[in-house]
Amino acid sequence: MGVYLDYSQEELDRQYEHRFFIDDVDSHVEYAKTQSRRVRAAADGKFDVPYGAGPDELLDIYLTGAQSPAPVVVFFHGGRWSRGSKASTCDPAEVFNAAGAIFISVNFTLLPNVTMDELLAQCRTAIVWIWKNCANFGGDRDRLYVFGKSSGAHIGGVMAVTDWTAHGLPRDVLKGAFLVSGMYDLEPVRLTFRNKITRLDRDSAYKNSPIHHIPADGCPLVVGCGALETPEFRRHSREFAAAWSARGLPCDYMEVPDKHHYSVSADMQDSPLMALMLKRMGLAIPVMARVEAPSKST
Repeated sequence: MGVYLDYSQEELDRQYEHRFFIDDVDSHVEYAKTQSRRVRAAADGKFDVPYGAGPDELLDIYLTGAQSPAPVVVFFHGGRWSRGSKASTCDPAEVFNAAGAIFISVNFTLLPNVTMDELLAQCRTAIVWIWKNCANFGGDRDRLYVFGKSSGAHIGGVMAVTDWTAHGLPRDVLKGAFLVSGMYDLEPVRLTFRNKITRLDRDSAYKNSPIHHIPADGCPLVVGCGALETPEFRRHSREFAAAWSARGLPCDYMEVPDKHHYSVSADMQDSPLMALMLKRMGLAIPVMARVEAPSKST
């Protein structure tokens, strides 16, 4: 009998370590950092804005030249909940800004310096702050969306299933969620080497797994992953999208051909996932100068 499904411990651990499947991870990570530095340096923005009292509770606001009030995309970065920052993979800001949306990249305290509960509480606090302060930076609080990649997509999924009335916001505060290559059931994650950092038990894994808490009135989703990702990462996206749709909720699902966990979001200006996101927002795909991403690698 496997540790999870039919996986042995070694097999399950391999499913959650992308370096076993991608031989040039470092080049993709460096590309994302380079493009993020370029985008951040050129942006018209407000940086290191506090949304809470903690030293890590900061966000960057990338403004758009479009007429205000503009829709707002709130981004949660990836990095296994324990790596990265609001500046490490913020390059999608360029596309959203060009399409007419404000892009906000959220910082939060990384694991294991806090618990998963505390990390997610910070992210909810960021949403509350953004909704209350939208008018101060030309945002439309009635057009608020969340976007996340990898562990950031898990955070975005949790935001999408949150009861916002318990936080003093309208139930439908989120008008959509864009989730790329995420993990939506933390039970298998708990059973891998990653739990040295996440420190989940069975109850906390269940509590913080969005697939177990889908609301009856959830917002529209765009859920995607790369067709070259591990079977487990594809399963997470496929099953979460199916569970959302089974509740009668709107959901677009896509496995992007010839893309793995890093390359699926390395060239967002030409991404069919970006096209789906913008369509959900009622925005057109902007015409932009192309920036070449690293070549794919399986």
